[in-house]
Amino acid sequence: MSVQLKDDLNFRLRSKKALKNKDGTDGWFLGVYDDGLISNGGNKTDKTIWVLKSVQSSFNIISKDGNYCLGIDDGLNMITNADPNGNGLFIFDWQPNGRVCIQSVFHASKKNRTGKFGPHLGVDPQGGLIGNAGTGEWGQWDIISVSESTTTVSHSSPDTSSSKPSAPPSSNNDNKPTIVPSAHPSIKLLTDFAKHRELWGEQFYVEQKFTKTVDAKLKFMVRLPNLQVKKWSVIACAPPSPLQTQMIKKATLTIYDNTGNNEISKGQLMQAGSHYVMRAMAKGIVKQHKIYAHYDIEADLYSISLKKIVPGQFMPIVQPLNPQERAYYLQATNFINYNQPQFQQWIRDNQLHPMLLTDGTVESVLCYAYRVFLFIKLHFDYVLAKDVLSGRKATDTINAKKSDCGGFSILYSSILRMHGIPTRILIGRWALSGTADKQKVHVVGEFYVDGCGWVPFDPACAITADKTEPFTKYFAQNSGEFITMHVETGIHGIDNGIESKHQTIDFLQSICYWVDGEGNFNNQESESLWTVTPQQK
Repeated sequence: MSVQLKDDLNFRLRSKKALKNKDGTDGWFLGVYDDGLISNGGNKTDKTIWVLKSVQSSFNIISKDGNYCLGIDDGLNMITNADPNGNGLFIFDWQPNGRVCIQSVFHASKKNRTGKFGPHLGVDPQGGLIGNAGTGEWGQWDIISVSESTTTVSHSSPDTSSSKPSAPPSSNNDNKPTIVPSAHPSIKLLTDFAKHRELWGEQFYVEQKFTKTVDAKLKFMVRLPNLQVKKWSVIACAPPSPLQTQMIKKATLTIYDNTGNNEISKGQLMQAGSHYVMRAMAKGIVKQHKIYAHYDIEADLYSISLKKIVPGQFMPIVQPLNPQERAYYLQATNFINYNQPQFQQWIRDNQLHPMLLTDGTVESVLCYAYRVFLFIKLHFDYVLAKDVLSGRKATDTINAKKSDCGGFSILYSSILRMHGIPTRILIGRWALSGTADKQKVHVVGEFYVDGCGWVPFDPACAITADKTEPFTKYFAQNSGEFITMHVETGIHGIDNGIESKHQTIDFLQSICYWVDGEGNFNNQESESLWTVTPQQK
């Protein structure tokens, strides 16, 4: 295939090659004219340019101006106001002739007009747009890549040499620790199942609200006075988008010289396992021992909360997790080590499994997740990252009975995953400016409820900042003041372009660097400052 599908790919979709379009040129292109979707747009206008946005193993197709999201509705019609996390998700199926079929993920179990499963975007012989095409001629497209104005560029060939990395950043929460007494006065709430059901026993939907657009910058400086650097390698995360809490509009990584004013290298997008990172490389400059790196993010942020569905209210359609996603967000990992016998015994000892209630029913997922959340708040102490001495594995935290935001998000995820509830850990920073001492790094998470969607949780802030029963300020809601830099711990397979062995970083909330050169790392200095500026509307 001639076009590589990747995040932020700018492209056109051509259904017919020889026919004249409405602009009088050759080829019919899918486009939006006067708020309407047409099949015979021209190739000299941005109205027929689409941008690819990756969502796990599928994609959104967004108009160039960002106002429209292609999708297929319940009637299998092509639409432009699709839900990016629902009926706007697609997979691309390349055909032997080099064309592509674009299948709906949300409606994959429905039959298309040929009687087979999987409706596709298509154009019928009369030029009508359809959302129930098969994989024949009506459902095939040419993908025509166009010049992109994006924030990342293509992969580069790595070099290898000797190096030494900087220390990877840690997860942290800038709030001060709070000591929880062993006999917490609210402990009775933990077994008040009637109250749990009152709070979370109904049906809910996830409400998303736009909060603000921000320009965030992490400015990093490193000085190596005793080392003549031949080559610099700087790595930062490519923040995921879209998530329900953020839409990344731009993300860049740039290296500047020792003055901080002259740009010498731009970051390039590259895959690292199931994540994406940006890597900037630059040659060392004689007698210059210092560089600056700027990690810039422009993002739309959204708050998330659960709202009860009242009788007679329409229930929003929720995109179910596909089997691959569900397996990914249920897996045990080095940190989420719920498969360890010690952890499983701890679950039994503390009765942290879904309970059979006196009326013969089993706790709902939301009620159970809330009870586990309460248990962590009432039985664990919060400490700063520097005081997490035993590690952040789930087994480390239950032994220490204390941790930071990363450790608690991992512990909570471990308990839920052990009981078949998918979770994802969101690693990033508060969308608030920091200082040299308070970098605003933080870790939160979400768990998935079938029929509802991804539900936020922040156990660390519940321990430090929620003093009022029933302690729901940081359960099932996200304030929209957080920027996720990567999902899930452990970015594996990082090619820094210097070392032959690929690297792993567990929490990449900052900038990491590697160098090749002569000398030593004695007297090295580094500084970083995180600033966040809301855009004025």
